[in-house]
Amino acid sequence: MVTNRRFPQEFLQAPTDNKLKYFKDIIVPHRNIKLVLEQLLKNAIEPDDALVYLVFGVTGVGKSRLKAEFEKRLLKHFADEIISNPGSLVVGGIEVDGAEGGKFNYSDYYIQVLESLKEVLIDYKENYGVDLEDDNSDNLIGDHEGKNAKALRRTMQKVFLHRQLKAYTLDEAQHLFDVAGGRQINVQMNWLKSLANKTQTVHILFGTYELLKCQEVNGQVGRRSEDYYLPPYYLTKSEDQQEFIKVIKTLQQYLPVEDEPQLEEHWEYFMEYSIGCVGILKSWWYRALKNALDEGAKTVRMKDFKARELSAGRRKTIQKELEAGESRLAFLYKNEEKIEKPESINSQPVKKGRKVGERKVGRDLVGVNQEG
Repeated sequence: MVTNRRFPQEFLQAPTDNKLKYFKDIIVPHRNIKLVLEQLLKNAIEPDDALVYLVFGVTGVGKSRLKAEFEKRLLKHFADEIISNPGSLVVGGIEVDGAEGGKFNYSDYYIQVLESLKEVLIDYKENYGVDLEDDNSDNLIGDHEGKNAKALRRTMQKVFLHRQLKAYTLDEAQHLFDVAGGRQINVQMNWLKSLANKTQTVHILFGTYELLKCQEVNGQVGRRSEDYYLPPYYLTKSEDQQEFIKVIKTLQQYLPVEDEPQLEEHWEYFMEYSIGCVGILKSWWYRALKNALDEGAKTVRMKDFKARELSAGRRKTIQKELEAGESRLAFLYKNEEKIEKPESINSQPVKKGRKVGERKVGRDLVGVNQEG
């Protein structure tokens, strides 16, 4: 039995639900998150003229955890300011709803943002036709639906300014661009840039590779933001292997069971079946822990992990999304004068013998703004 455990020993006597919640809330820092986190904090603390940042990657790579850690670290950095000015919020955020029928609901967005910032009397905001500023000074095109959308937007902007928000985060941000046609994507980026400029609040969008649509519309849209890619870890890279083993060794110490399992020798299995994504690994281990606790086991066994691993179909879907996203990313960031767009991953059969999470030979990861 290992005694120097990372969790309080009283958790061994806690109910199963408490143990599961404890493990679910654990955040394991690792290299890829640290690199992007440092850049995002720098941008929020000392903003430049971009103000809109896109953070993207495959599902389960850790974007939501990165968002949570960013908010936590930003609050810590401005702790003294919050104490001296209790009205200061510093940071806020929401999860963006999907557009319905290819049309984004601006009024609903403003309401969600105001609710997240604890603004009162949202239902009583009215547009009295008195414009203290040119509401369309940015030449936005599109119907900002809802009779009081302008009043809600103006209220939201004032809240951002008066509550001194340094940054606002949007999870599942690809839904902002679930609109019909490239022209509307351009409208969305103009609108978002306008909000960031008028409030001088950094907006950070966390989402899938669909955020790359912002660059594919035209050059003007592309220059309005900066990109940060959060990649998974790859079986073909020795440095990635070592980092993933560190994650496993750290994570196993937080499993609230009597006997700590020794899982590092199975690193290749975990790396392959999680597609190198720490978020997928963590969710998988959570399910395995539940399996073990339900059976009254003293530790989490390999049979628990095998019983709760992702199915082959799900792994293949995530792998295809990863390869397609990286192909698009590589195409957008190639420096050669003559660029040949790679074929869609869906048009190519998956080669037999290549493991889940293993990269195709000859294609190097394109890192975007990962180092300061």
